[in-house]
Amino acid sequence: MPSPWKFLGAYLAVCSSSLVQAKSISLESKNFDIATALDSHGIDSSIIQSQGSGTIQSTEVGCQDACTRLESRFGPGKVLTPNTTAYSNFTQSFWSAHQEVQPSCIFTPAVNTDVSAVVLLSRLTRCPFAARSGGHAAFKGASNSPGGITIWFKDMNEVTLSEDKSVASIGPGNVWDSVYKALQPHGLAVIGGRASGIGVGGLITGGGISFYSNLYGWALDNVQSFEVVTANGDIVTASETQLPDLYWGLRGGGNNLGLVTKFNLYTIPSPMMRGGTRIFTQGQFGPVIKAFVDIVHESPADGNAQYYVAFIRRDGINMAAAELTYAKNETDPPIYRQIRSIPSIADTTTSKDLVKYCKDIDVQNPNGLREIYWSISAYLNEEFAKWTCDYYFSVLHQTDGVKGGYPVLVYQFLTEPILKNMTNYGGNALGLDASKGPIHLLQISFWWEDAADDDKVYKFLNDFWNAVSAKAKSMGVYNKWIYMNYASQFQDVIASYGETNKARLKQIAVKYDPDGIFQTLQPGYFKLSRAPVVNPY
Repeated sequence: MPSPWKFLGAYLAVCSSSLVQAKSISLESKNFDIATALDSHGIDSSIIQSQGSGTIQSTEVGCQDACTRLESRFGPGKVLTPNTTAYSNFTQSFWSAHQEVQPSCIFTPAVNTDVSAVVLLSRLTRCPFAARSGGHAAFKGASNSPGGITIWFKDMNEVTLSEDKSVASIGPGNVWDSVYKALQPHGLAVIGGRASGIGVGGLITGGGISFYSNLYGWALDNVQSFEVVTANGDIVTASETQLPDLYWGLRGGGNNLGLVTKFNLYTIPSPMMRGGTRIFTQGQFGPVIKAFVDIVHESPADGNAQYYVAFIRRDGINMAAAELTYAKNETDPPIYRQIRSIPSIADTTTSKDLVKYCKDIDVQNPNGLREIYWSISAYLNEEFAKWTCDYYFSVLHQTDGVKGGYPVLVYQFLTEPILKNMTNYGGNALGLDASKGPIHLLQISFWWEDAADDDKVYKFLNDFWNAVSAKAKSMGVYNKWIYMNYASQFQDVIASYGETNKARLKQIAVKYDPDGIFQTLQPGYFKLSRAPVVNPY
């Protein structure tokens, strides 16, 4: 197998060049000395070998050196190394099998200064790194570094409330189950994920759809402040009033600007809710899609409703699974009466609390399979939604023979209330607004078992979305925006935010990361100038 760092030199050159082109003032002193900064963390930089950049040999030596220094400074219990049970358990614990790569070591920081130390050490040794919150990204290298250092936030798992209980401070090592369980005794929640096992970090910095989003917006629009480790090891707070440019960029900018070590989130009341899945057969697809379009348009009048529909084929039968959530414990809210009048073959709707609901969703996402997400967006249009559904089932036979293959077409929606909330606290980086009405978010989630089927799956999805995008353009409903949390490794998410927002993110990166550390030494996930992987299809 080729070295994971074969193309690191090219990344260094391309990414650094693109960042230099963005004009901004750097906050890092020209006299900044990495060695001196490391010494302040108790790491003797004088015994670390100076490394060149971009060669396979220098990367391997640098990572070995970095891992040795981490173990010496923090103890063997904080650094997992190959050929140990703890290391193997970690590499096999990811939601997606694509992430089961082999880092040089795994570092488990306990406090923000530990994170500062590992960023500086990586910078000095030129050892690449990745950071894992919940590890729910689908593709290789996103939150596990092949050949580098993987920073696993598991021990940074605080959940505390401010004195007036209006803000919850949450460590990046949490998954949503632990967050909601900690807040539930107080009758509170935060705007966060809908599946219990997803990590807080990636969800918030990429977007974050919640059961409460039609009331309050997405997770990234409900952050009071971020605690962030920047490229020079500084630990700063970014909010609407303090470093507001960094605060704006972290809301949609992914992992490009720093490592977040604390999320301070506004709290909301969390009463019992009602929700579940209604299953419809193919003869009802038209009425179901029409009902969803009508519900989206009615959402400004009742933000308690949150919903999506998944189109599946099970045992040769085409079905639609509509997830209908209501943020109050009401059995027959008017906004759902139209869709509830459509005959269904099953209905799991019941009253439940947020913790239970998220567990119900989580069991639908098994760990350890090969996974891909791929999505596009369009302006809401009933005819387009029906055409895409029909086209999907007409070509789905092309995936026959994929071992353990299970594709799902999911329709979700950015309603006017959600889009209007994206202006909260100075706005976010996504480049969306409500001027053209609601947005239809289309996604395929596909899992399968055998690496031999990778190309078949990728080509099917690439061809499918090319055809759907062409149809959307011909109907005048295409939207170039791509949702980071549902994007494939072949999609350039940051470019989809628009040239203005992309340029602004690059300026912020130069200001806080003039050497492009988070573009080059953290090469996984969606970068400011490229998709994670060049699309060969």
